[in-house]
Amino acid sequence: MIYKRTHLLLAFLLPASICFAQQKKDSIHHLSLQQSIAYAVDHQGNVINARYEVDKASAKLREIIGIGLPQVSASGNIQDFLQIPTTLIPASFFGGPPGTFEGVKFGTQYNTTGELDASQLIFDGSYIVGLEATKTYKELSQKSLVQTTIQTVASVTKAYYTILVNHWKMQMVDADVQRLKALMDQSQAMYEKGFAEKIDWERIKVSYNNLKTQENTIGKLVGLSYQLLKFQMGMPLSDSLTLSDSLKSIPLSPDMEKDTTFRPENRIEYSQALTNLVGQKLLLRKDDYSYLPSLAAYASVSRQALGDQFEIFSASQKWYPTTLIGLKLSVPIFDGLQKSNRVQQDKISVLEAQNMLNTVKQSIYLDLANSSTNLQNALSDLRNQQENMDLAQNVEHDAKIKYEAGTGSNIEVIDAEASLTESESNYYNALFNALVAKVDYEQAKGNLYNKK
Repeated sequence: MIYKRTHLLLAFLLPASICFAQQKKDSIHHLSLQQSIAYAVDHQGNVINARYEVDKASAKLREIIGIGLPQVSASGNIQDFLQIPTTLIPASFFGGPPGTFEGVKFGTQYNTTGELDASQLIFDGSYIVGLEATKTYKELSQKSLVQTTIQTVASVTKAYYTILVNHWKMQMVDADVQRLKALMDQSQAMYEKGFAEKIDWERIKVSYNNLKTQENTIGKLVGLSYQLLKFQMGMPLSDSLTLSDSLKSIPLSPDMEKDTTFRPENRIEYSQALTNLVGQKLLLRKDDYSYLPSLAAYASVSRQALGDQFEIFSASQKWYPTTLIGLKLSVPIFDGLQKSNRVQQDKISVLEAQNMLNTVKQSIYLDLANSSTNLQNALSDLRNQQENMDLAQNVEHDAKIKYEAGTGSNIEVIDAEASLTESESNYYNALFNALVAKVDYEQAKGNLYNKK
């Protein structure tokens, strides 16, 4: 009996354990930059909400289309006249004295009606243009999705670069720590043998401790930068993430002098402003068309049951049909100048949209010039910091050789190590600034994200 229960328990637990193992496996990610971007496009909260807005706009468009489709409704009405209405008729009809009236009750106590109504819009200028405006609204929501995606791509790219730079910085600091540790051990051995003073070893020890503190700080920054990237991607912070790209695979010297392909139309901001202008013009047309008449067709089919007994479910109950069709023409004549004032507002909105389009165009050119200059300066600074770091490495190497040969002091070594650490830090900062400037430049050109 116990054997059977054990097998039954395993039968329930085994699928659950397999599912849990699959979840554990799915929470491990090894991604390139492009894979990280693709993940963010599918999972990042702002992008998902922008996609929802596109769905809402599509539903709104279908709602407006529905106004031009046949409208059908059904209704039912049951009346129980507890007191049948009285109608006055001249008493002379019954032989009574002229000038007097007699009260007579017509009708039945129960009156039941079932009705089916249908209508169809035939022409309405405002509806036709309003339908176009709704399509433009949907287009704006789609472009807003593209803009949100571009911003997400920029954030993910910068966060990805941050991790790569911090990893490289960590590797170089680790190398500095190991090098200084070897020098500290050597200095301690020389001190113990009487070939160096205690202060020489203590100075190197201080530098070593400072470098270890810096190493610990950078290690924490690496962990924090991973959390930032996962947040920008919309990835659960509890997931495991490693990067497959390296800094060596990132080109940092675009040929900006020969690049003449830029057009303001490449930027989503310009496209949004242009679509907004089209939308404002459509609203103006819509209010202009509201002066035109509208025409609709309608039809109604009803049946009515009358009687002094409530017998609408009886087979003997007689129903009286009524059917009608018609056309309704509505001609606006005077509305207190409401439409005229709406048209004036629309004309001003068109002027504002045109002015906004021109402003966006100028700001795009300014953004491109600014980002191009920043990138050139960042690349120039990166080259200078690379040269400084190479020189600092040479100075540190020579100072160490002199110290080991007994022709140099440990102060020279410590100063050289400090200069090397500082030059490396400056180089990391310059490298990160160049990478960020590259992202900003590609975004300014409209090439950061393929919208197709």
